[in-house]
Amino acid sequence: MLGSAIQRVRKAKRITQEELGRRVGLPKSSISKIEKGLTHISFEDASLLMDAMGEKISIQVMGMKEPDEKKVECVRFVTIGVAWYAHRKKMAFADAYKYLLIYKGIQFMEDNYAYEQTLPRETLLSDLDKVCNMNREKFRKAV
Repeated sequence: MLGSAIQRVRKAKRITQEELGRRVGLPKSSISKIEKGLTHISFEDASLLMDAMGEKISIQVMGMKEPDEKKVECVRFVTIGVAWYAHRKKMAFADAYKYLLIYKGIQFMEDNYAYEQTLPRETLLSDLDKVCNMNREKFRKAV
């Protein structure tokens, strides 16, 4: 399967087996065996061959979808927000994450991502302090 994919890309790019072999340091005969499936190669080796042709290789697992780019951006934003908060409070990242999770700072960043990600760092950190302080007070009153 990997070999036939390599062959399709190589032919589409009009690269000979000999040229591809030169690019990765293999003889033409090895490229031929890989493409015919006579030599099994790892995903990493296939990736090297594809890289040599200017392409990337990926694995698609049945039932898995590509991640939603907006969700990925939101996760990045939240991660950066936690890191900034940890730095400001002189805490370990894991401790800051737990604190923000308990007192709804993580939820706040996720729910308000579109707006908060446009603000300066200090404004976000101030907003997180306000949200966490408010929720910490609610928690104390409930106990």
